[in-house]
Amino acid sequence: MKLSLLFRALLFGVSASTVHARPGPSKSYTEIYRPQYHFTPAKNWMNDPNGLVYDADEGVYHLYFQYSPSGPKWGALSWGHATSKDLMHWTEQPVALLARGFPGNVTEMFFSGTVVIDEANTSGFGRKGKVPWVAMYTSYYPVEQVLPSGKHVLKDVQAQSIAYSLDKGMTWTTYDAQNPVIAEPPTPYQDLYKEFRDPGIFWHKETQHWVALVSLATQHKVLIYTSQNLKHWDFASEFGPVNAVGGVWECPNIFPLSLDGKKTKWVLVLGLNPGGPPGTVGSGTQYVVGDFNGTTFTADANSIYDGSGPEDSVIFEDFEGDATFAARGWTATGDLANASPAKGTLAGQNPVTGFQGQQLLNTFIDGDATTGTLTSAPFDISHKYINFLVGGGSNVNETAIRLKVDGRTVHTSTGSNSESLAWQTWDVSKLQGQSALIEIIDNTTGGWGHINVDQISFSNTRATSTIANWLDWGPDFYAALGWNGLPQGQRTIIAWMNNWQYAQNIPTDPWRSAMTVPRHLALKTIDNKATLVQEPAGKWKSLTNHGRAFTFRKVESVRDLGRIGKTLELELKFSSDRASSSEKAEFGVSVAATRDYSHETRVGYDFSTQQVFVDRTRSGDTSFDGTFAGVYSAPLAPSSDGTVSLRILVDWSSVEVFGGEGEATITSQIFPAQNAVYGRLFSTGGKTADVKLRVREVRSTWR
Repeated sequence: MKLSLLFRALLFGVSASTVHARPGPSKSYTEIYRPQYHFTPAKNWMNDPNGLVYDADEGVYHLYFQYSPSGPKWGALSWGHATSKDLMHWTEQPVALLARGFPGNVTEMFFSGTVVIDEANTSGFGRKGKVPWVAMYTSYYPVEQVLPSGKHVLKDVQAQSIAYSLDKGMTWTTYDAQNPVIAEPPTPYQDLYKEFRDPGIFWHKETQHWVALVSLATQHKVLIYTSQNLKHWDFASEFGPVNAVGGVWECPNIFPLSLDGKKTKWVLVLGLNPGGPPGTVGSGTQYVVGDFNGTTFTADANSIYDGSGPEDSVIFEDFEGDATFAARGWTATGDLANASPAKGTLAGQNPVTGFQGQQLLNTFIDGDATTGTLTSAPFDISHKYINFLVGGGSNVNETAIRLKVDGRTVHTSTGSNSESLAWQTWDVSKLQGQSALIEIIDNTTGGWGHINVDQISFSNTRATSTIANWLDWGPDFYAALGWNGLPQGQRTIIAWMNNWQYAQNIPTDPWRSAMTVPRHLALKTIDNKATLVQEPAGKWKSLTNHGRAFTFRKVESVRDLGRIGKTLELELKFSSDRASSSEKAEFGVSVAATRDYSHETRVGYDFSTQQVFVDRTRSGDTSFDGTFAGVYSAPLAPSSDGTVSLRILVDWSSVEVFGGEGEATITSQIFPAQNAVYGRLFSTGGKTADVKLRVREVRSTWR
């Protein structure tokens, strides 16, 4: 049998995966950090999900993925394969597409791509009534060579190829007669063949043709192709750059969803590496909402960001012009008494970024030795929000901007020890009609002893520093892809739960990397904008018990929950109504904690910024990368009844948070000690009311 299969592989181009053994079990999936309900390969390296397809006839979900057959580091990239009936229990299958030449000199690797079921046999690959499945992927050629098709490729070329399967995705035949089917980028981008990858293909029923999206990675462009047969492709249009462009664009895919169950919109998803969400280092995933006619994607105007703030802003102070602070109506003291706004960067200071116009308030006048205060003239609060850009020091008592009402400080904000200004917002909806003033202070002479402020404005819309629509605000959510084969308008996705910043160094063995839980997507109008919302897919009740329920009228400081376990589903709901305080006001739950809480992962809510956060600074082993220990935040406004709701999934090496209706998600790896099974509630800066918590343990899907 092995000789027969090998002969077929050599003669017809069948992937060598057909003779590759099924991966064996690995210690019953009980190694330290081994996820218990997230997919991981038994061993070796894994990254992007590929070729997701649902076989409706068999009721089977297929998950292909970037896989290294050689070990736990990136290399000899192939397509691994797993199947599931319920998106929760997975069976690892033999490797689907094995790097050509492995384990010797590899001549072709199989990078990311997608799979479709060619029901009408447009490709002609079908035989004897068998419906062909067609995979389109990026062929990476590490050496210059002449291919079986007779085509010549240079070293490091990335080109788009196809393969087909006649046994429902279990074995694959590469289309060696013509591969690659898209050999190079179109004019004028031919020279960018080293950064041309990750095709996303689907059938566009309205125009009755196939569509492929391919990333021109370094140009932040998506190239759109069309085809009648999956073999011959015509370049149709391009999209980009827009929004986040801090790194290369990868893994593009597009799909339709109904907005609020009514009008159909299209959602374009893009991986970005590096340049992920604010506060993260490395990878991220963004999306753009718009319309697609089969050849061209057009983004909605309110899905694109320019950083200028809300359109309904009424400017209170923009610090433009030649007048001193005093001449502008500010009461200035100390070194600011005769000072004026700064024209960009002051001498001797690192470049200031993120301000608007030509000038800003910058108290780095005599270096950090400058001290003083600026107090505005009184004004009546007329809108729901006060927005401003702020940077510089983070000490609330030394370098801060404050809102005062009747002589009492009701809001305080600072920079984040950075010369980069970011939007911050005060919710003053309950103070409308009252007289207030703004005070800006610099009371310190060392360290980050200055503050930067610009564009103080009033509006009925919150300003954010968002430069993109982030599909997830955490550090470990990348290359998100959805299952083809589901009814149009339904979208279930999964993502690589890792980050290129440290992916090859995380402390797991003999495997490296996991997938997120699969998630259902919907498109809802939130804050007057089409927004993706997510919820975990699968029958969760089959993996959990009734759990433990807690109700507290008030929580102040900490409340111990005792031993709660390592694999958890938590549902936390609480009132957003907190007394204003200059002290940081947060509420949340610590999970994966040791008994003495020297190690813990904090999941909570910051009332002043209206953000949900995950704090993994003391989450366990963070030694493998200097950027791993961090705090990650996502904007989350309270619901209409004034409450905040969080759903939190904890596994042996991860935390996934779904805030509100699922509009704010944060995915984060953690590597806690084996005895990190304790939890507690925390409330800082005051009391949190009407707290409801349910904790359920999640059973392993591997045993």
